[in-house]
Amino acid sequence: MDNKEIKVLNKREDANEREVCVSDSQSPGPPYILSLLLNSEPYRNALLKVLNQAYVANNISVEKLDRWVNNLNADNFISFSDDEIPPNGRGSVKALHITTRCKGYIIPNVLIDNGSALNVMPLATLSRIPMDLSYLSPCHSMVRAFDGTRREVMGKIEIPLEVGPYIYEVEFQVMDITPSYNCLLGRPWIHSAGAVPSSLHQKVKFIMDGCLVTVEGEEDIVAFISADAPYLEVSKNAVECSFRSLEFVNATFIAEGNRIPMPKLSRNTRMGVKLTVGKGARARRGLGRHLQGIARALKPVHHKARYGLGFQPDMRQRRRQWKKDQERRIARTLG
Repeated sequence: MDNKEIKVLNKREDANEREVCVSDSQSPGPPYILSLLLNSEPYRNALLKVLNQAYVANNISVEKLDRWVNNLNADNFISFSDDEIPPNGRGSVKALHITTRCKGYIIPNVLIDNGSALNVMPLATLSRIPMDLSYLSPCHSMVRAFDGTRREVMGKIEIPLEVGPYIYEVEFQVMDITPSYNCLLGRPWIHSAGAVPSSLHQKVKFIMDGCLVTVEGEEDIVAFISADAPYLEVSKNAVECSFRSLEFVNATFIAEGNRIPMPKLSRNTRMGVKLTVGKGARARRGLGRHLQGIARALKPVHHKARYGLGFQPDMRQRRRQWKKDQERRIARTLG
């Protein structure tokens, strides 16, 4: 067979492959893998290469192999299997913590909280990473935790946080708190990254650039820590269940294009301003007619005791009242 006959055969094979691709593209549904394997040698070689490089366990069951084959038909498919559940996972109540990086610093104990409406960065953590605090923009918001605890937000800042092999520009709400985590990634990051966390499987998965990324949760014991990067530890005085499932208090969400409502003073506030400022009072000056007297209004103090106002009990009465209060606390605890 001379060179001319070989070229003719190659052209015929290329034409046949193009005909297969055209016929498959004109069919109402997607082309079947079997038809590509039977009619096209490049597709057959590509699939054989994948099968030769794929490894499975020697004792893999038919059901597991069937699930693995079904993943070939899935696009951007995220799933969890029972094989990924760690030992004692079903009987554990452990939250999902991962390890991240920021500006060359290792930040462990990052809580993935699907019940939190904001990303939280404690002030203690922010002060230990090389971030310019001048980028901290003011944010006058109030945040409430799941137990009703309220804290004021100091400001918000965007921080480049490396989660797995990718870096995200995450907007954090900075708060002066002492939680059991270094920072918290709530629904804003989870939804923007398209992540699916699972505390049962102790891992979070997301799709990036067409690839499935899996970030494992932290182990209970860290055996070795590299000294190449600084390691931020959590405060030992923190409470394990503190400051989780955070949400904004009295937050108003406005659709794009709608008019922003302006805050209004209450009737009592308007009356107080009218009786003070309207009568000539000035800031940090006396409240009297000629700006004499006290400079601030009296702040009411909560009266915790059960005595009448102005009554001064002796030691015997205080001891009796203390026993009654203790009995009430015990009764409320026991139900």
